[in-house]
Amino acid sequence: MSKVEDALAAASETKALRVGKALLKEVAELFLEQFPNQTAVIIADTTTYRIAGETVYKTLLKANISQLSPFVYNHPDLYAEYAFVDELVDFLKTNNAIPIAVGSGTINDLTKLASHLTGRQYMCVATAASMDGYTAFGASITADGAKQTFNCPAPQACLADIDIICNAPREMTASGYADLFAKITAGADWILA
Repeated sequence: MSKVEDALAAASETKALRVGKALLKEVAELFLEQFPNQTAVIIADTTTYRIAGETVYKTLLKANISQLSPFVYNHPDLYAEYAFVDELVDFLKTNNAIPIAVGSGTINDLTKLASHLTGRQYMCVATAASMDGYTAFGASITADGAKQTFNCPAPQACLADIDIICNAPREMTASGYADLFAKITAGADWILA
């Protein structure tokens, strides 16, 4: 058994993880495996929809998976702010679809918290190595003027196509490295505080 398989066996929330080249075409198979007989809905922003969401939509369509029209944030200054969680919660309350977050930190955290608040699991499709929280418990959201971590479960399934991630802007990859690097001192900082 691989280290990933060992980790998934021990995980209480994430049950499937696929990482590799040319994997976007496997999104329908992964969705059917984890969410049989469910309706899907893609959650993305305009950039991530263009980069990967459109392909995900067409792949699900080709596999005859029921899906709603994609929920695409069209905000020029989109970030993980609670108002955007509320917007997604309002949409999700109108249906029972399983969200597929197509994006990186912002889209994943907005979808993670909104899914939790509407009582459903979700799946994510990673588009950049800009952070380390794809399969993490909790969502980092700005609320009442301060960044806060809200308790909510990790995605049930996650797919990371290296071909998509490698083409992300260099700045996003650099911020992902910084996110990981900061973890080394963050624990000590917390203890000292």
